[in-house]
Amino acid sequence: MAYIRKQKYKNKSSYQVIIKRVGFKTLVKSFSSRADAYKWSRHMERNLDVGVTADFSEASRYMIKDIIKRYLKENRHRHKKGWRVEEYRARLMLLDPIADVNFLHFSTKDIAEYRDRRLEVVSKTTFNKDLSFLNVLCDLAMNDWGINIPFNPCKNIKRLREPRPRKRRLILDEYERLQKACKQSNNKYLYPMFEFSIETAIRQGELLKLKYNDIDWSNHTMSLNDTKNLDDRVVALSDKAYSILQEQMLRTDGKFFDMTKDSLKFWWKQAKRRAKIKDLRWHDLRREACSRLFEHGLSLVEVQSISGHRDPRVLLNTYTKLDPKKIVKKLG
Repeated sequence: MAYIRKQKYKNKSSYQVIIKRVGFKTLVKSFSSRADAYKWSRHMERNLDVGVTADFSEASRYMIKDIIKRYLKENRHRHKKGWRVEEYRARLMLLDPIADVNFLHFSTKDIAEYRDRRLEVVSKTTFNKDLSFLNVLCDLAMNDWGINIPFNPCKNIKRLREPRPRKRRLILDEYERLQKACKQSNNKYLYPMFEFSIETAIRQGELLKLKYNDIDWSNHTMSLNDTKNLDDRVVALSDKAYSILQEQMLRTDGKFFDMTKDSLKFWWKQAKRRAKIKDLRWHDLRREACSRLFEHGLSLVEVQSISGHRDPRVLLNTYTKLDPKKIVKKLG
């Protein structure tokens, strides 16, 4: 049964609705007018008659863009490693017609139309990430902010089948050509960075911020902190990797390599052009490194400890491509 009572505070009045029913949680809400209070009480009592206890009226006052803006304003994404990418994704979404959809009426049809628009300019992988972001927004609004909708439509949309992972490795004499091209580069850091990456399977971001204090010189190991998956790890260094670091001059900022992500991209592109090599990304060196570690006879656990992959399936399916010729030699 619904009960409406008038409340006074200073010079203002409000009307509080209290709905009590056996077997259901007590519902309480305040309104500025008796008419609104009565209208809400009737709506909620009808819902209780059919077993629905959630109040969806709050969601009707929000657009998808309001949910996105609140998410950004509260910095809900700043704790994530790739928060800048997610913020960029959110701001792009604000420019799309989906931003003007009423949150209460947000449906799988809206997501399907958004998917069709996005696939005209982005890959299936990018759309899947957009879908995950929308799913996070809906769950957050419902669970943390109390903005309820009947169901999260993102959970009823099938994720798109993504392309098979890259399998690019250095072939024939590409390694020697790249060695020569990197040595001829006007940037003195490119060649040691290239060789060190293949020796250690280090991520680009980890390589760029590697410092002198991260190295345990007596035990031939390096400590990588604040990594992509937020896990710290200690990596064993081969003799060659150790020598590369020893040859680097100590800088005032403590870093081994004076290079930014953009400058590395520039010098790497020049080296590939000089070596006449196409379709090779810097990140492919990580696959090359992991594959070589397996070919050297290291176990899955040992390679995983070096590469930092949490899931061994990702390591095996995406970052490993063994050379059949070397396997033949082992078979004898």
